[in-house]
This record gives sequence, structure tokens and C-alpha cells, in this order.
Amino acid sequence: MKVFMIGATGLLGHRGAIELINRGHTVSSIALPPLPDGLQVPAGLELKLGNYLEMTDQQLLTAMQGCQGFVFAAGIDERVEGPPPIYNLYKKYNIDALQRLMNLAAQAGIKHTVVLGSYFSHFANIWPQMELEKHHPYIRARLEQETMALSYANSGMDVAILELPYIFGAQPGRKPVWLFIAEMIKNAKGKRLFYPKGGTTMVTVRQVGECIAGALERNQGANTYPVGWFNITWKTWLEQFSADMGMPKK
Repeated sequence: MKVFMIGATGLLGHRGAIELINRGHTVSSIALPPLPDGLQVPAGLELKLGNYLEMTDQQLLTAMQGCQGFVFAAGIDERVEGPPPIYNLYKKYNIDALQRLMNLAAQAGIKHTVVLGSYFSHFANIWPQMELEKHHPYIRARLEQETMALSYANSGMDVAILELPYIFGAQPGRKPVWLFIAEMIKNAKGKRLFYPKGGTTMVTVRQVGECIAGALERNQGANTYPVGWFNITWKTWLEQFSADMGMPKK
């Protein structure tokens, strides 16, 4: 399968591209410059550095020509800051941008699509009584993204949404995703940090790459896939961060 990807130099897209190539697929991608220092572009990846949001429809259609698969490994998450109302930023990058790409993918004859989403959508769907989307614009945007993307299955495209949790992994040339947590703990300097009861589920970046490839190869119709490997309590998680930095447990 020839796969068109947005974001093959990012933490998740890069791992997905590697997994797809290892399975015998070919991958072409548009990704934001610059290329991270030390990042190896795998053989078999046709990479164009640029901002797809600034490209014309015809340029994107040309890039999709001959592809059977499409992976959206871009967008923004809840850590991004912006002016109020922040929902507008989520809509711009996670909904409107994806809808444009999916319209073009349908025109190009692409039959298999994978979108990297969030496990917040999964919990909002299984706990409707909590009305999470009313209290958090990011969750609202992710739910709307899912509804929009899955609707393309009505025209014969297989669409898979990977509802991804906390992800651990590193990439040359980029700061580790969870560096800000380590810095928060380090800078606490004797102050207490409070987390709620409970915990979360986590996966590795390698596992996300496997999920991307597996969903492209096997998904049929419109489906969401909540992804998780191991569960951990916030207490254990924070203690592990502290231990890794040589800080005593408290």
C-alpha cells in the first residue's frame, strides 16, 4: 500500500512511518521544517518539508496521487496555549484542517484513513452523563473531529480513529514529551504537588506505530479504537519521576 501521511517527522508519525515501511508499504509525507537534528529519515520515506495548511488543494491532491492510505499524525493537543476562546484553535487545527484533507483524500481515491485522536473522546463517549464536552473545549473538539472523520465511511472509505492516551518515547532532536513534568517536580523544591486519586493508561511510541500500521491494514468501516497497554496510578507515576531524578519519596 502507498500511504500519504501528514507529520512523518513527529514523534508518532515518524514511528508509524517506520512501522509501515518495515511491513512493506511505501510512505510519502508532508511535515513541518526543520528536520530535527539527528533524526534519521528511513529509506522508503518520500519526505517533503512544508506547511500543508499553506498549500493549495491541487498541490495536496498531487501529493496524494496513487495513494491508497492516509494517516493524519498532526493537529494540536490540550497543552497548546492560545487566545480565548481556545476552542477556535482546536477547531482550526484538529477539525477544519482534517476535513479539508479528507475531502481531498476522497477525491484522490484513498480508501483507508487513520486519524490520531485522544482517549478523552473515549471517556466522553462511555460516560455521557458527565457531559465532559461541556466542561472542556478540547474534549468537545475531539468528539466533533471523530464525528466528522467517521462520516467519510458513508462514502466507502475505511476510517479508524486511534484514541491515544499518555505516550512515552524519545526522538533525536526533540525534547522528551514529559520533560515539563520532570521540570515541575524538580522546581517544586520542597513544595507539595497534588494529583487526584486514580491514574491513567499509557503506551509507548513503538506501540502507537504498530497501531497505525495495523489500523491501516485491518480496519473496515468506521471505528474508534481506545489504545492502552498498562495502567498506573498518579502516585506511582510521580514517585517514578522523582526516583529517576534522584529525589527522595515524600
